[in-house]
Amino acid sequence: KLPLPKIYGKNLTFKTGGIDAIHSEKLINLISEGKINTDFLITHTFKLNDIMQAYEIFQSKKENCLKIAIKP
Repeated sequence: KLPLPKIYGKNLTFKTGGIDAIHSEKLINLISEGKINTDFLITHTFKLNDIMQAYEIFQSKKENCLKIAIKP
């Protein structure tokens, strides 16, 4: 929850992204069963230690980056 009374009038900008989670369980099941292939979405993979480089590439849309997978 955002503390709206405390942040009101401070000229802040909030940007969010969201999904319609109503069908998330069904989609996860279809992906797990191999009925939907999402491999093409992950264009880059980084180790957790390299997460700052991953954020830079994703944020600046470098190297035709769509999505990044982070591995521990």
